[in-house]
Amino acid sequence: MIQRFCFVKLLDDEVATRSELAALVRGQLSSAGADATVGLPADDSAARWDLSIVIEAASLDAWNALSGVPAMTGLFDELAARSTVVKAWTFETC
Repeated sequence: MIQRFCFVKLLDDEVATRSELAALVRGQLSSAGADATVGLPADDSAARWDLSIVIEAASLDAWNALSGVPAMTGLFDELAARSTVVKAWTFETC
């Protein structure tokens, strides 16, 4: 199993609507066929990030295929335009 972790720091003028953006991202990921969870900061240790996104895929090949779907690339292009930082890492679960 593969997990793709993304952390997003929104532009200052986007922060006030991050809850609505989280719901929009969750819906777009679901529509693109992604098994994903979208989160908002729950405590001070997470406050430097505005959104967390965890996408699970059966394999690295499955993740690579999913990441190339136009709906996915469009979503992450949109997030990049609304953000100052987007960090992402891919892990294989044990």
